[in-house]
Amino acid sequence: MTERLTALLSLLAQDSYKPLDELAQKMSLSTKTVRGLLDDLDGQLSGHGARIERKRGLGYRLDVEDTDKFQTLFVAPAERTPGDSRERVSYLVEHFLRNETYVKMDTLCDNLYVSRKTLTADLRQVEAYFSTFHLSIERKPHYGMKLTGDEFQKRHCMADYLEKRSRNTPASVRPRNPQEYQIAQCLISLLENEDYHITDVGLNSLVMHIVVALERIRSGQYITLREEEYQRWSAGAAYDLARRCAERVTALTGVAFPEEEIRYLAIHFASKEADQNFVIDSSIQETAAEMLEEVYQVFQIDFREDLELIVALSSHLVPLVIRIKYGMRLKNPMLQEIRHQYSLAYAIALQASAVLERRYHCILDANEVAYLALTFQLSLEHRRTHAEKKNVLLVCASGAATSRLMAYKMQENFADYIGRITICDQRSISKQDFSEVDYIFTTVPIEEHVPVPICMVDHFLENNGTLAVRGFLARERKADILQYYPQQLFFPDLHAADKEEALRKLVELVDKVHPLPKGFYEAVLQREGMAHTCMGNRVAMPHPCKVMTDDTFVSVALLHDPIQWDEQNTVQAIFLVSVSKKKNKKLQDFYSITARLLLDSGRIDRLLEERTYQTLAECLASADKERTE
Repeated sequence: MTERLTALLSLLAQDSYKPLDELAQKMSLSTKTVRGLLDDLDGQLSGHGARIERKRGLGYRLDVEDTDKFQTLFVAPAERTPGDSRERVSYLVEHFLRNETYVKMDTLCDNLYVSRKTLTADLRQVEAYFSTFHLSIERKPHYGMKLTGDEFQKRHCMADYLEKRSRNTPASVRPRNPQEYQIAQCLISLLENEDYHITDVGLNSLVMHIVVALERIRSGQYITLREEEYQRWSAGAAYDLARRCAERVTALTGVAFPEEEIRYLAIHFASKEADQNFVIDSSIQETAAEMLEEVYQVFQIDFREDLELIVALSSHLVPLVIRIKYGMRLKNPMLQEIRHQYSLAYAIALQASAVLERRYHCILDANEVAYLALTFQLSLEHRRTHAEKKNVLLVCASGAATSRLMAYKMQENFADYIGRITICDQRSISKQDFSEVDYIFTTVPIEEHVPVPICMVDHFLENNGTLAVRGFLARERKADILQYYPQQLFFPDLHAADKEEALRKLVELVDKVHPLPKGFYEAVLQREGMAHTCMGNRVAMPHPCKVMTDDTFVSVALLHDPIQWDEQNTVQAIFLVSVSKKKNKKLQDFYSITARLLLDSGRIDRLLEERTYQTLAECLASADKERTE
């Protein structure tokens, strides 16, 4: 029994009647509430050899007809009551998902043995969870509360809840579900026959959604599709597969699938396709191109002509757009590993997803961003293994024959590093076009200023000289990350009430020590209006909507208090980035190290705690070291 019913039972006696007013006063409840509790108590006692006797003018008393039965009321095992807030929230989520009728606050308080204040706090968490699925709890006076929203979203929520409950329950105590196993085996057999490839994650998700669909169909809750959606999924490979799947599940469970439920399955199959014969329409192609343009504008990394990436990205977008449109979620078991190991690819995917936010009015889930990151990582790996070779200007004073011999030896020894070698003498240095030169190797001192690094070498490039040159080339391949993070642009304690104030103050501080072009602040705000710049992890990386400065720099501001950056995220560390107008081949290294720092919660925690430039430098150095190990 609930706490209230137990308390009421303890107030009743067998030898005397208790007036209703007296019971209400002792329980600090209204007479109406106590009258309802008496009815509930009488119903519970009826199966245990007792009843509540009422006598007009006297009140109520306990009448025990069978003492042995009555005693079983206190020794019979009871279902475990949720013991803390986390368990109560889980209980409430399940209650609202499985019940279509209204429930009163008092009833939930009785069931959970908590006060209204405690229940209200738990309900706030429940409503926050439901809101991520565009569901809400409707409150109706005198009736109570119930969950409202689209049936599609209710099913997504139920599947997510069941998956989380299963994941958080130790395997040793997790109840076996023969139906889930049978459905999984049925699907595996069907998909193998159809030569349809699906990942293990996709299969588990599909099984869970079919289990949820069966439960909803049994309770009379069906999917309803708009006419255009009904027609769209009425034919094609996904529909044919869904129909065969429904036939097998019906044979297995005895639950018939109406036509709209078959189309619901078709949407799920289409959202999980992999390596199928996609039809990539013009809209998908335009989205992919816009995403690559977005990446170029922010990172100055040009994927726009990478045909292999364009095809892979477009193929990934076909089922992704279906998932976005129908609010479907696909778990990524490698999420944390991808964020850590492929930080740059994750940051690129996060920025590219801004295009999806603009086109489809959604913020891509972190699990989906991680899947998208894998597509970009493949292209980054290809670039790394096919690294761009450097062009060298060889300055030699020993004649044409010696210079050509030296150039040959350099090409032979450093083929992995050097592309084109141009030869000139000391007098001709000023006439050279350095726009296509990366390094100067010289056998004679060079006094005049040149815009590229200089390495002195010996005519004959003996072993020690070869090692020195190799070391120089290897060092030059790496960016000195701190050159982009000047100490005078580090602000350890910025006070601001909101995003606009924080950005305005930060731009003003930067402008005092590093003059900015006119309209810089407006360009940063314009960028914020186009897409989110929050990286998660309490970090934002705002930047102007176009290239505006002659040099690349980052200004770091640590806020005194966190501020709300967008609908979903608060921010306490701002990394304001401006990319140079000049072509910089080391930008990929810069972004790779920066992304590794921004996505690492441990390093950001340390930076916010210690708030020193030295800490920033050490965090960047460790991120760089980790990246190259």
